[in-house]
Amino acid sequence: MTDPNPDRVEEVLERLRAGVRQRQAEVATISGSELARHKLAELSAREYVQEPIAVSPRPVLGRWIVFARKAFFHAFLKWFTRPVMEQQNSYNQAVSRLLQDLMQSNEILTQRVRELEARLAELLRDQEPRE
Repeated sequence: MTDPNPDRVEEVLERLRAGVRQRQAEVATISGSELARHKLAELSAREYVQEPIAVSPRPVLGRWIVFARKAFFHAFLKWFTRPVMEQQNSYNQAVSRLLQDLMQSNEILTQRVRELEARLAELLRDQEPRE
């Protein structure tokens, strides 16, 4: 195997470093509330647990394997897994709603703190001795 062109390697490494720096700058510019909203949307998208879908990649026996899996699930596991999935889905929905409420409360409190800090700064300016 021949040695790679050092100029080409250096060029690729520099582009990689530039991409990493750009991504770090993008992450640094995202505010905490925007990041929290993004994660909350991701959580909401994943709050439902669904029954597994039987599939098989085998071309010849695949239909029979899928049929056997579905029959086994229907006969032996359905009665057990459905209540568990419903309970998990209810829990996930409650947690999602709670996190949304907490995030809204946090935004309201943050805004209120900003208003109070501005009011305090205004009052302190008014109380400064004038010459």
